[in-house]
Amino acid sequence: MIKCIEAMADVLGDEAGLALDCGPGMTVPDALKLAKAVEGMNIVWLEDMVTGDYTPYVLADLYGQITPYTTTPIHTGEQVYLRQNFVELIERNAVNVLGPDPADVGGLAEMKFIAEYADLHGILFAPHGTLDGLIGLAAHVQLGATLPDNYIAFELPTGSPDWWYDILEGLDNLVVQDSHIEVPDVPGLGVRFIADETKQYLREEDKDFFGN
Repeated sequence: MIKCIEAMADVLGDEAGLALDCGPGMTVPDALKLAKAVEGMNIVWLEDMVTGDYTPYVLADLYGQITPYTTTPIHTGEQVYLRQNFVELIERNAVNVLGPDPADVGGLAEMKFIAEYADLHGILFAPHGTLDGLIGLAAHVQLGATLPDNYIAFELPTGSPDWWYDILEGLDNLVVQDSHIEVPDVPGLGVRFIADETKQYLREEDKDFFGN
């Protein structure tokens, strides 16, 4: 595993940081062993080693046996629901980076509260979002523009199926350039449905969803 990580870091060089999604399911001893083995490689973070996908509980006590004992940043939080369930992770400084997903955590207001509370405790913020789609992309851009200095970046959602690109207007404003996206200067999230284009993809009983 270490040889694979070294190979990836070698290919990336200084062009991009290497963040690793590592679980969930690792034991505390193995997670700590991995974290210490990659110290000095400037890994951006090790994500969800103990908990993560399909685990809505946080197990802050277990992360507390890892994070203080390594210089490698530790990340979790993508499927934890509501701000209340981040309190223990934050107040115990159980991880270095939090990554809730707006589609799982309960929306943009929950995300903003968690980010600001994490900032008060010196914890970084890197939202999850790979499956949030193009509306999620627009939401992440608006959210990122409001967050404090602990904000790093968000995972970039894409449209699937491809016809999502045909039914939304405003996507031209959400293009990544030099790792940045300009915040659209329009109301709302910055994207809107093209009602006429949606009809070919709607089920028969939903054809009038956007009106006649």
